[in-house]
Amino acid sequence: VHFPVAGSYHCPNMGLYFVLRGPVTIEIEFCAWDQFLDQIVPQHSWMVAGPLFDIKAEPGAVAAVYLPHFIALQEEHVDISWFHIAHFKEDGILLEKPTRVEPRYTVLENPSFSPMGVLLRKIHSFLSIPVISNVLLYHRLHSEEVNFHLYLLPSDCTIEKAVDNEKQKFQFVRIHKPPPLTPLHIGSRYIVSGSQKMEIIPEELELCYRSPGKPQLFSEFYIDHLGSGIRLQIKSKNDETVVWEALVKSVFMSLSASPSPPDAPDLLHFMDQHRAQLVTRVTSVDAVLDKLHGQMLSEEQYERVRAEPTNPDKMRKLFSFSKSWDWACKDQLYRALKETHPHLIIDLWEK
Repeated sequence: VHFPVAGSYHCPNMGLYFVLRGPVTIEIEFCAWDQFLDQIVPQHSWMVAGPLFDIKAEPGAVAAVYLPHFIALQEEHVDISWFHIAHFKEDGILLEKPTRVEPRYTVLENPSFSPMGVLLRKIHSFLSIPVISNVLLYHRLHSEEVNFHLYLLPSDCTIEKAVDNEKQKFQFVRIHKPPPLTPLHIGSRYIVSGSQKMEIIPEELELCYRSPGKPQLFSEFYIDHLGSGIRLQIKSKNDETVVWEALVKSVFMSLSASPSPPDAPDLLHFMDQHRAQLVTRVTSVDAVLDKLHGQMLSEEQYERVRAEPTNPDKMRKLFSFSKSWDWACKDQLYRALKETHPHLIIDLWEK
């Protein structure tokens, strides 16, 4: 990232905040704690409290760095003297006291850089540490059902990024929902439930820290008919307090039907409403063409679209034939896109 002038800069996707003395280019890499934890002795006396970054910058250019942490400072039994910044260097680990600790950040002035992140020293191993957490909810169309995966995790951007990347490989789409209502506790167990009769496996999740490179715990369930929507809840197993709830609406039900009624000539078809987005966001045009070939596309049209150099050019060429399409042809294109790009179609419906 290049910062053109002196000043304070927030990097929201990484949770980092820099105070800079002048223009500088900073390299930032996400790291996984499990590569370095064997250097911490004894390990059971320390707890990971935030993401691990490898930051590279010109010496002296950074006046202060704000490293994110997920410890809930407003709760009792948290002492800011427990916070340390771990530097992993070639000759070993260096534990440094931060300049100050704020909600969400530990601040280090005049920093030197190496792989670094926030650790919390556990003075009393029996204490349950309160943390700021997040719920990640993903869905994917599966035959006639919608498949959901729900994660309960410490609020760590590197873990969130790793889960997002893994889910995208399998065409899962994230549904963004607010975080839990109150701080939760590492090691505590929570029960996932829904307003409809559904089988959730597992129903019970433990809030724990796992390095971004490791598989994260999640609950899975399927819904065939959302109706007017489903309400999801997470409760504390200990006292049944509701710590998180969300409503998932029935936008997905629209995916199984024609996108607009053919007897309403004043309404634009889904394909026409979202033409610009489809041109720029469809990434597997050939797969769509194969489903249309010989039905609504002639051999000549099929080859003319395939001959275009880029996916947007192919989509523009495909839409150039739309003057001759009736409503049924547009429905056919919609079904082809729904099968090949379900995540994109869901996203456009939600908009």
